[in-house]
This record gives sequence, C-alpha cells and structure tokens, in this order.
Amino acid sequence: MANNLSSNMLVELCDARQIPPILSHHHLVVSSQKTCTLYEALFQMKIVLSLDDQLFNKKGQIGVFGVTLSPQDIVYEGDRIELYRPILIDPKKIRRKKANQNKDAELKTKAKIRKDRKFSRDL
Repeated sequence: MANNLSSNMLVELCDARQIPPILSHHHLVVSSQKTCTLYEALFQMKIVLSLDDQLFNKKGQIGVFGVTLSPQDIVYEGDRIELYRPILIDPKKIRRKKANQNKDAELKTKAKIRKDRKFSRDL
C-alpha cells in the first residue's frame, strides 16, 4: 500500500515588481517524501504556467531572501520568495557618476578661474 500523505508548507511571496511591493502568505501542498522546487511553488501560486514563462527568461528575476534562484532550486518551509523588478540602470554606472560629480564640479571651477584670469589679462 502506497503512502500518499501530503502536507502543507507555508511560504511568503513578496512581489517587488509593483510599487509598493505586495507581501502575501501561501500554503503549498507537498508530498511528505518530496520537496518543492521554486517552479512548483510558483505554479501552485498561479504566478507561472510553464517553465517557458518570461519570469524565468532573465537571470536574477526571482530569489529567496535576496539570493537569486533557478526554477529547479528547492524552496523550504518559511522561505520568502521574491519577484524582482528588472534593473533599468547599472548600479556601477550610478556609483561612477556620483563619484565623478565632485570631480566635474572641480574641473568646471578651475576652468572658470582660468577663463577669468585670461579675461582680466586681456583688459
């Protein structure tokens, strides 16, 4: 006789693709002998319909507690599955731009001083 026991597993879903992010709790049905993959969890929540879903197309769109996962990774009881927004601007470019802002201001000030000196000499 086969043991077909199943149990519930509670996970959180944080959908950060929307502003403000939406946090919800879900009970997933898993067999007592089997673990639940990220794809199975999202399928039960009706977030994705197949492995070809566009949510899986780009790396880094889904994670658990800030760590990006693939659809085959295992989800555990109490995990918070996070759906991320796509990054519009590269964070490295933002930091570089902020770091160079002060340098740009210094160079503009020096250029203005040179221009003023040249203008006063011409008079």
